[in-house]
Amino acid sequence: MGLLGRILGWNWRVRRLRKRWDRLREKALKKKNPQRLQALKQLDAVTPNLTMLEEQRLSRMDRARISKEIEISLAEVRALIDAKPEELRPGTRQQKAFPS
Repeated sequence: MGLLGRILGWNWRVRRLRKRWDRLREKALKKKNPQRLQALKQLDAVTPNLTMLEEQRLSRMDRARISKEIEISLAEVRALIDAKPEELRPGTRQQKAFPS
């Protein structure tokens, strides 16, 4: 399975998620306080799921579900980190209207 297993295998996907998590954590630590705290809390919430993927044997469906949850959470953290501080203030945040 050699090279093909590394490229297409499950462990490669988990390593990619861990690498993305590490880089987002480094970027979050460079931010100022309100953004930093929110990003670090969200990253800390992702950590148990990522550890579970790395250390436990799970069914294919569980792995897929957990990895998708992690990807969505990391995308939210990425958006938070990339957002400008003015966009995060409570007074300037726009509420989404739900149709009745």
